[in-house]
Amino acid sequence: MAAITSDFPFAFSAAANPVHIVSKPAGGDARVKSGMVTIYFFYAAEAFYAAVDSYLVEAVWVKAMTLENSSDVAQQYSHKYTTHMNITQGAEVTESVPIGTFYDGLSLTLDGTTKAFSAAETNAELTTQTVTIDIPAKSKAVFYQRRYTFRSAMFFILDAGSKLWTAGTQGGKDVARKECTIEIMSTDFVVVPAELDDTAEGTVEVATVPRGKVESDNPTRARENLTTRARAELTKMGI
Repeated sequence: MAAITSDFPFAFSAAANPVHIVSKPAGGDARVKSGMVTIYFFYAAEAFYAAVDSYLVEAVWVKAMTLENSSDVAQQYSHKYTTHMNITQGAEVTESVPIGTFYDGLSLTLDGTTKAFSAAETNAELTTQTVTIDIPAKSKAVFYQRRYTFRSAMFFILDAGSKLWTAGTQGGKDVARKECTIEIMSTDFVVVPAELDDTAEGTVEVATVPRGKVESDNPTRARENLTTRARAELTKMGI
């Protein structure tokens, strides 16, 4: 549990003056991380990896509550909110890929402001945050929490027989792939005196990264020619 005191209006770990509720990357989904996640590793035998590209889809300010101080003096209010990661599509990927570890520590730069995601935000378990808000006399305060949506696209690499292979589909005509959609309810919040604009989407400039691995780095091996362990992991993910 984290306790944070805020002066009104106040933004924490986010843009100080948000205008739109929904903001999307200028130019479409933006690749913000590319790397490898280990599915299994057996020394001197074989290993299986997911090569993951993560794209920011949108960032949304979610309205949590409205407080109104109708008195003639400033008032202090306490508000609890929760952070966590939720897979809204393709959750079966977690049968083999510990995708939360891929997002833990992710550094995201929007309009020049950098945010790093913590374990409290990338864990499926709820973590409670507490904020104390000071509201001036005769004022209203609207509390928003920021939700980030990501799309993770991945293919798979087998290390066996002292060679690297890109895992293919049955018959080897294509590469075996998987996607999932992830939402992170972050620690970012903002307290503003009026509701944000929900009539139009905003855009943000996002710092992007190149792909760390591409499918053509290694020859493609048909699914039926993969090792028994590798095929089993693909099956668990519905591939």
